[in-house]
Amino acid sequence: MKKNGLLLLSLILCTLLSACGDKGESTDDLLAYYTFEGDTIPSIEQFITDETGGRLVATLSPDASGESGEQSTSDETDEQETADSASEEDTGDSGEATETQNYLSYDYQQFTQGQPASIAQSYVALLEGDDIALHVEGEDEPTFDSDSGSVTLIRQAVATDSSGAPQTKDTATASDETDAEADAESEDGETDEETAAEDTTLLPYSDYEQDTQMRFRVRIDWTPTSCLITLDKTPGEDFVTSLQEAGTFLSFSGAKALMSTVTPAEIGLPGESMSEYSLKPGPGFVMVDGQACLTVYVYGKNSVGTNSLMGTYFISSDCTTLYHQIGETSNEVEEIQFPDDIPDDLPTEGETAVKTEPTP
Repeated sequence: MKKNGLLLLSLILCTLLSACGDKGESTDDLLAYYTFEGDTIPSIEQFITDETGGRLVATLSPDASGESGEQSTSDETDEQETADSASEEDTGDSGEATETQNYLSYDYQQFTQGQPASIAQSYVALLEGDDIALHVEGEDEPTFDSDSGSVTLIRQAVATDSSGAPQTKDTATASDETDAEADAESEDGETDEETAAEDTTLLPYSDYEQDTQMRFRVRIDWTPTSCLITLDKTPGEDFVTSLQEAGTFLSFSGAKALMSTVTPAEIGLPGESMSEYSLKPGPGFVMVDGQACLTVYVYGKNSVGTNSLMGTYFISSDCTTLYHQIGETSNEVEEIQFPDDIPDDLPTEGETAVKTEPTP
């Protein structure tokens, strides 16, 4: 009996040690990065602790046949609505996958009550750092004092080669050395999986070539006990490319001539002719709706010779679109299309011509 008792004790100890070993290995399963079509960013999981609670329950994508990773349980049904609502925004109310925008979402559930807001705040601060270089979309600063909320960050996307791999700049010597080492290891017979496991170094965003036509977005939605991270891309030129593809810089004299092709009623102003207004240049070019626009202030003339600001307008650098700022301090704009019969060449200032189409 004594021998059997010792054997039983040994089995219990082995079972406990094995359980401890499994628990230790679970930390290795944490997702360190998110990658979407060439753009890679750190994951939110580094801010998840035993105190905060929370775990990844599903990944969502229109390209996938269904949820991957762990399946939701009946206790998570209510919180799963966060992910379902985000998915419906892309597929429409009917749920049909027509013209679905590609995206990748990570659904985290089972947080300690009220923790996701502070985690989201820490995560946004990380993504806004110089190495990741994302910035909040729009000019309004996000707030994290509510248990539920949302924030979207954006930057110009990383350019990819024909194979879909991110492209680094010629000056990124660290990346070149990493590629060379990876090639050498592959020639020595190392498997692709082993190479991928070691190639986890994330270079600063400034070391990558940018896709001047696409922007990378990260949306963070949180509730009192859940958090949803969604990655996608949206068309949009960077500031420099927007100017270059306009052919030439838009001059203020050209902008005035362009404004004379519309009536006050077409741009939301009273009166019969734009001659009833005076136009003043604003603070140069600003980014509106993903393209560089020239700012123009429109003042109304009155009998005593003073002017009152009637509206702030932004003319796209390709001379096709006019934006009207809604209110004096609002970041909202409404889009106004210029007529199709505007002159091919507008007045110039010095050597700067204003054209309605980009120069080939």
